[in-house]
Order: sequence, then structure tokens, then C-alpha cells
Amino acid sequence: MCNKGFLFITLLSLTACTFSDNSQSPIPAQFAGADYQLSDQDAKRWVIAGNQVEQCVYPNLTRIQQEHFSQEDSFIYSQYVFFYPLEDIVGRDNLQIIKNDQKSMDYVTYQRKKFKDIKAKPLDEEKCAILQKQARDDLAVVKGEYRNAMVEEDKHENKTDNGKNLEKSRFSFDILKWGIGLMLL
Repeated sequence: MCNKGFLFITLLSLTACTFSDNSQSPIPAQFAGADYQLSDQDAKRWVIAGNQVEQCVYPNLTRIQQEHFSQEDSFIYSQYVFFYPLEDIVGRDNLQIIKNDQKSMDYVTYQRKKFKDIKAKPLDEEKCAILQKQARDDLAVVKGEYRNAMVEEDKHENKTDNGKNLEKSRFSFDILKWGIGLMLL
């Protein structure tokens, strides 16, 4: 009787464990040696966050457009859609581990593909507007188009001091003229 009770309790506890939703799917063999293995729960959260960013920053992006991204656009897309949301979930140190280990990167990519069809609610308009501005600014920096505000202020100051600048340039021209004249003698 004791053996039957023990067997019944064991079977009951095993079936209860199999019905819980917190199970991790088995890791495919090709990713077994990865330094960091992203859990299914974290992968789902990451995919949702990445999809929200993609809907916000790239609302009308088609696959053809994405395939023809410039190198700079591709970099910003990967940062905002993949790495920034992943960093928010796993942390900076773990993200660095993932970036440094090819198997970990492959496993993270596998997890993203596995859960890519998860639908996400759009971001708040305010957060989306901030994110769009940051992405535009970062893209400008990567492309080398971004102008530092301090440089612009210096140029602006030069425009107001045109009289002084004109005098300086005339003085410089006179020095050059005299210098060339002396060299020719």
C-alpha cells in the first residue's frame, strides 16, 4: 500500500510539472556549448520589445527596403531593434558575452526567429517620438552628418562679427602680399 501511494504521488507530481507553463524548450544540439543561453521567457520579452521599436522607428519598412539598407542604416536598425532591447533584458555584461561568442549569437538569433510572430502593442506616442528622434540623431552621427551644437554656435558668432573678421582677413592678406614681395626680391 505504501509503495502504491508513493508511486501515485510521484506520478502526480511529475504530471503537475509537465503542465506548468514555466518550462524551457530543449536547446538544439548546435547551440549546446553557447556561453549564454537566452531563456524562452526572456526571448519572448525581447522579441516583443524589438517588434515595438521596429513598429515605431520603421513603421513602413518592407523586406526589400531592409535588404537594400546602407551599411549605416543596417547598423542603426540592428542596434535599435536587436541589441538595445536585448541589453534591457539580459544586461550589458551578458550582452557582451553574447556578442563575443558566435554560438550565443546564433542561439539568440534562433530564439528571435522562433518567436518572431509574437504581436506587440505599439509604444506610447511620446516614447515613440523620443525613440524616433534618437534613432535619427544616431543615424546622422554614424553617417557623419551630425553637426556639433558648439561648432554651430561658433559659426553663428563669426557671422555677427563680420567687421572684425574682415579686418583680420585684410591684415592677413597684407602680410601675405608683403611676404611674397620680399621673397621675390
